[in-house]
Amino acid sequence: MKRIFLMMIALSLSLLICGPVRAQHIGPYVGANFGVNLLMDAKATDELGNFNMSYSPALQWSAVVGWDLKPNSSVGEGRVELEYTRRSNSLDSVEFVEGKVSGGGDLTADSLLLNCIGMIRDESSWSPYILIGLGAARLDASGLKVSGQPLSTDTTTVFAYQLGTGVDYALTDALSLDFGYRFFGTTAPTFTEPGGQRFKTDYFSHSVDVGLRVGF
Repeated sequence: MKRIFLMMIALSLSLLICGPVRAQHIGPYVGANFGVNLLMDAKATDELGNFNMSYSPALQWSAVVGWDLKPNSSVGEGRVELEYTRRSNSLDSVEFVEGKVSGGGDLTADSLLLNCIGMIRDESSWSPYILIGLGAARLDASGLKVSGQPLSTDTTTVFAYQLGTGVDYALTDALSLDFGYRFFGTTAPTFTEPGGQRFKTDYFSHSVDVGLRVGF
C-alpha cells in the first residue's frame, strides 16, 4: 500500500510538470498581482540646478480585468487586459552639489494601462509571454521632504507605459498563476515646490510579481 501511495505521488508530480496542457480558457477574466517595486534613482532639475533623488524598494499591487483570446485568433495568440497598479516608494535621500541629505515621505504612482500580451502555447502547462502596456499615471509627490522640510506640494498626471515578460502556469482551464517582470516608465513629471518654484524629474521602475487570474 505504501509503495502504491508513493507511486501515485510520483505520477501526480510528473503530470504537474510534464502533463499535457489543459483546455484553454477563452473569454473574460479577473486577477490580482503582488510584487516588489524598485524605483530607479531619478535626476531632478529646478531653477537652482540639478539634484538626484534615491528611493527605497517597496511592495506594489495590481488588479486586472481582461479577455483571453481564442486560439489562432486573427489578432494573435494571447490576451488583452486593463490593469490598475499602485506603487508607493519612500524617498531615501536627496543629493545636491553640496552633498547628500536625508529624504522623507512617499512618491505614489497610480497607473491605469491597457496591456496587450502575446503568448506562446504548446502542450505544456507553462506559457511564456511578452507584454506591452500604454496608459496614464497619477503621481503624488505632496508628501516628499528633504531634511524634514517639504519638497513638493503637488500631484500630476502623465503618460505611462510598461514592457514586460513572464510565464503563466495553468492550474485549471480557468485558473492561472502569473510570474512576471515589468519595466514601468512615464514622461517626466513636473512638481511645484512650497516656494512656488517647479522641478522636473524622472520616473522609471523595475518590478517582479506573482499573480492569480480567474476566468469566467
